[in-house]
Amino acid sequence: MHSIRTFFADLSQKAGLVDEVIRLSPQRPAAKQPFQLGDVQEQNEVYLDLGTGADFSKGGLTGILAWGAFYMALLGLLALRQEGQLDNYLILIGTLSGVVSVIFLIEVLLPFPMPVRFNRRTREVYFQDRHKLYHVPWDEAVAWMQQTRQVTQYTGATRMTLLQLLLQRFRRPEEVIALQLSLPLGKTPEIQGMLWEYLRCYMEKGPWFDDHGTPLAESNREEVLERRRGKKADLKGIWRMHMDDLRKGTETRSGVAMFVAVHLLFYPNFLVQDWTTAVARRRAEKRQWHALVRERCRADGPTTRLYDLELAEGLHPEAAAAASSTGG
Repeated sequence: MHSIRTFFADLSQKAGLVDEVIRLSPQRPAAKQPFQLGDVQEQNEVYLDLGTGADFSKGGLTGILAWGAFYMALLGLLALRQEGQLDNYLILIGTLSGVVSVIFLIEVLLPFPMPVRFNRRTREVYFQDRHKLYHVPWDEAVAWMQQTRQVTQYTGATRMTLLQLLLQRFRRPEEVIALQLSLPLGKTPEIQGMLWEYLRCYMEKGPWFDDHGTPLAESNREEVLERRRGKKADLKGIWRMHMDDLRKGTETRSGVAMFVAVHLLFYPNFLVQDWTTAVARRRAEKRQWHALVRERCRADGPTTRLYDLELAEGLHPEAAAAASSTGG
């Protein structure tokens, strides 16, 4: 991990961040309790996927077209009152279905924005950008937070907190990237610290834990995934959120009624978009991840790290030198 440590040291010095960066450690708590604002895309006994903001719009075009086709089909029912319009109506339905299906296939077949994957079995972090695979051993991970303040004439002062992790390219350890783990806008150091603590609890304490980081014997996966940021067709969650705001006095009954009515109007759009995203995600899981990552994410897969494979290939001479000096 010499390249990562050197990269971080150079970045801190050049950017003048030595006193402003809060360095995070996999072994040391970053907050009093773990928390995540719907960033977790998948969580199970083997791995946790942290979704990126790029996957939020996946399926959007298919959803909009399906929404328009749905209401056009409903309006077309009025024409069936006239004799001889059934054939025209069926042609309309067929055309609309064909257009939606083609766009659906295009969106599903296009590359899906890959998540950041934390593997508990191998204790390693993975990220894949098209055909470039990046990784870092969890125990040697270098991550940091930095709060910035941006001022423009359009938005005024905007605060955001960066939460980044360094990874190196597989079999090319000299190529290092700084990966953004969570959207920085609207985030405070406390919130980003709680997200890092969530990841730390997952890797260090076990796959399931409560709001205070206490390990649980039973899975709470469904509760965790209910918070997914990309899930849009969630009437129950929307209703619960607005009822909570109504009880707190931050919303009015008329405001809640209007928002729920709009959500119901666009529900076909949200439903199809969620479905398209789910199909594209399943396809990406099987086809986009590197074969070495896929086999290590099986419950019975190998426990060797990608870093171990690089060590065996002699790609980290500094680690071999350190090991030999220690042994000597």
